Amino acid sequence: MEGWLHAYEEDMQWVFAEAERIIGEMPGTFGTTGLKILNQANVLKEDSSSNYISFLLPLWLRGCSQLSIPDSRRFSLANIFGMMYFQLIDDVMDSPGESSPEILPLANLLQLEFISIYSSYFPAESLFWSYYRTYLQQWAEAVTHENQENYFMDNPVRMAHKAAPIKLSVAGSLILSEQLSLIPVLEDATDNTLITLQMLDDAMDWKKDMEEANYNSLVAFIRAKLKIPADQAISREQIEQAIYIDDCLIHYSEQASANHFQVQAINEMAPHLRDFSHHLLEELLNVTKNIEKDRILLQTGGLNYWLSKNV
Repeated sequence: MEGWLHAYEEDMQWVFAEAERIIGEMPGTFGTTGLKILNQANVLKEDSSSNYISFLLPLWLRGCSQLSIPDSRRFSLANIFGMMYFQLIDDVMDSPGESSPEILPLANLLQLEFISIYSSYFPAESLFWSYYRTYLQQWAEAVTHENQENYFMDNPVRMAHKAAPIKLSVAGSLILSEQLSLIPVLEDATDNTLITLQMLDDAMDWKKDMEEANYNSLVAFIRAKLKIPADQAISREQIEQAIYIDDCLIHYSEQASANHFQVQAINEMAPHLRDFSHHLLEELLNVTKNIEKDRILLQTGGLNYWLSKNV
């Protein structure tokens, strides 16, 4: 297990146990549905699809923010509730009319827990709530205009803004420790890491995104390289040729390398955030390397390719 994850096993055990307790006490079927969603994100359980940065970021900032273990765990807990809330809202926006009637009420119960934790640290007049307003506006604009604008080609940080509320743990941690000057640096590092995370997801999910008509940065990148206008369809075959024949994924990965270079500016302030950024870059580069291996095998003959996949 990676150091950025392994070092926080005890913290995660507390955080997810507390989240299970709180959600389990929700009335009616909200608890059952909420626990199902939570279990999907729980890295301590098998087959989780965890969004690591959502709940690990407050723990990664413990060193530079001087936040105590209990407080960093509480911020991590808040981020879990926030992650679940925004995930449910995104799902309803993506598939209006298909969600069960309890989803939006459950989302509001989760948001209440999210806000309650931060409210216990920051009174109404705190600067913290100005950051909250900023991050919420970033999220709202990003998820609203994603399919109308080409974020990856025109303004990649908008891709990160779909998860902007995660940065509340950055602002909160550094406001508590009276280190406001560090907030912009760590905001930028978080945004650049989130861009690479979205790029990796898009490289893995481009076929699914095409089927569902969702914005995908890899598809947008290939469309731009092929000079296909936004109002003109791009085929799956064109994308596959760009990826498997024309090395588009290699050039796409160059943006992730640039993102990680920016993250390295945090130096030793948050080494595990930096390490996670590097992990994402390596994952994306591995996808590229595997495609290159497949291409070489295909060039050496169909039998060799079949043997490599089936023996």
